[in-house]
Amino acid sequence: MIDEAAVERARSLYRAFEAAFDELHAAVLEKIGNPGQYFSPHHDYPIMSRMDSGFPIFHEHGFYKDKTPRNYVGAFRPTSLLGAFMHVRPEKEFPEGAKLISLLKEDEFGKRFYQLDLPFSGHDVDGMVATAVERYLHVYGTGPLNFANRRKVLHRILMGVIRDDYPVTVMVPIALTHFAADRFRLSRNAYLACIPSGLQLARSRMDRRGSGAVAGVVSAATHAYVSTDWSMPASTIRGVRDGLNDPSQNVLEEIDIFFAALRAATGAITGYAQVCMVPRRWSVGYYVDLPPVFGATYRRYPNSFDNYGWTGSGQSVVTARELEDVRRLYNLILGRQEERVAIALKRLNSCMTRDDAVDAILDATIGLEVLLGDQENQALSYKLRLRAGALARLSGTRKPSEVVASVKKIYEVRSAIVHGLKTKKPKKRLLEPEAEPYVAERAAAADMLRFVIDILLEHPVYLDPLKIDADLLIEPALPERQGE
Repeated sequence: MIDEAAVERARSLYRAFEAAFDELHAAVLEKIGNPGQYFSPHHDYPIMSRMDSGFPIFHEHGFYKDKTPRNYVGAFRPTSLLGAFMHVRPEKEFPEGAKLISLLKEDEFGKRFYQLDLPFSGHDVDGMVATAVERYLHVYGTGPLNFANRRKVLHRILMGVIRDDYPVTVMVPIALTHFAADRFRLSRNAYLACIPSGLQLARSRMDRRGSGAVAGVVSAATHAYVSTDWSMPASTIRGVRDGLNDPSQNVLEEIDIFFAALRAATGAITGYAQVCMVPRRWSVGYYVDLPPVFGATYRRYPNSFDNYGWTGSGQSVVTARELEDVRRLYNLILGRQEERVAIALKRLNSCMTRDDAVDAILDATIGLEVLLGDQENQALSYKLRLRAGALARLSGTRKPSEVVASVKKIYEVRSAIVHGLKTKKPKKRLLEPEAEPYVAERAAAADMLRFVIDILLEHPVYLDPLKIDADLLIEPALPERQGE
């Protein structure tokens, strides 16, 4: 049943927003009409250029470029934190803006603007109107007010004030990885897509402090993993900003599922440095003409990326055929609830982002043990290589004998690592990067874990290792074995 009283309150609030918007818009147009009027630049407005590698890189316009977007509303109200500190409010009064603040102060919707035990402040309300007018001027121009265009800007602000929940789309730029498709559907509510230029510029403004992520890596993404149908419960305006700038654990877990599928299917050296939360049909403020974006910066990528990995060539390239495998594994993973699958995928992600080859090998072998081991630890490496070899019969892509030999070699290396059997290198001898120990063994271990994960996701009945023994070792059931 529709709450008519609430509907009327929302309409009254929107009319008050319109009046405040029109008042400020008219004042700015008057300033623009003054020939000698100076408008300061949005000095931190980003610019995007492309490197030879094809990846974007960002920098700011600065104070002295003629093409820097002008800060029109800044002539009356600060639209940034720096502006708030430096701003001296002019003599002109804005009675419609004051009425809007008074209305919200007395209305149920105004609770969104309270901060803990602090008294109601109109700063956030002023900021919403100011950034809405600024966006309108940069998107639709400085001509006479167009009511339809005003509604496009203001309606999202109203939704940011009155909604009971806030729908968002999760967008994760994929660092230093090229893709053969501009857009690729992964599931009903997830896909891979090129990042539009507006979102590229918007994400460049996200704070990197404390993350350890390098600016060149953060910028170097042409595509993103996109997950829809997320929402955040209603909160204060400040709470919305803070919550979306600190993505919850279940968001990070779904992101890790995608990257596990990507790595398992392709072996790509990849990762991410940002999680972007993009509002859907609502806003609590704007920055010039860019779409609103919240989120956080992370360091979830290999250390090698920091060494100017975004320049030149040599980055991973994911083909159209590999994307089909990514989609297959992504959906298979979403359908599995077993803890051993989650642990193995986590170990795969760690293995393929580790800087230290020894740690990566241990990650891979732990993943194999979780998938192929049982409660009896006797002759563990022997059982693992037999079970991996048996699973190879299901794949049709590798010979069982080769898989057995590969697992045996991996576990010989593991044993040398954990028992300290490897002879130490002479001290103070510098090594070339390719001469670093265990590079080939690391690649082999990661490849084997990827192989086993793929088979078990396709044949989940064998997530029980004893089932492998019964069906594929003790009493083979494959057609080519039945005639023996």
